Amino acid sequence: MISIVTKWWCVPGREQEAVDALKDLVRQVEEGEPDTLMYCLHTAVVEGSLPPPTPSEVIFMGAWTSRQAFDDHRTGPIFTDWLDKNLDLFVQNDGKLYVSAEFADRFAGFVRGAAIG
Repeated sequence: MISIVTKWWCVPGREQEAVDALKDLVRQVEEGEPDTLMYCLHTAVVEGSLPPPTPSEVIFMGAWTSRQAFDDHRTGPIFTDWLDKNLDLFVQNDGKLYVSAEFADRFAGFVRGAAIG
């Protein structure tokens, strides 16, 4: 299994539109990518966070059965088609999505059933 934590930034003033589009992405991934084990998106909570994030930050926490499964997600039709339609909602660098990404190998932990949904 491979996990990743990424951050994207919504274009200011388009945060709700971006969140709505991301909810659609989550639905598509859940329905069409069985090797995606976890695909959780969060908006940043500024108050109490150190260092404080920007209000337009989106945090992804995902897990796949393998690095190949992640690569298949990233280059597959669900994600690439979605990104083609929605890239304008997010901060870009040279016409590409501006993103920070950190891969991780989980060595302990769990996800309770109540966290699903």
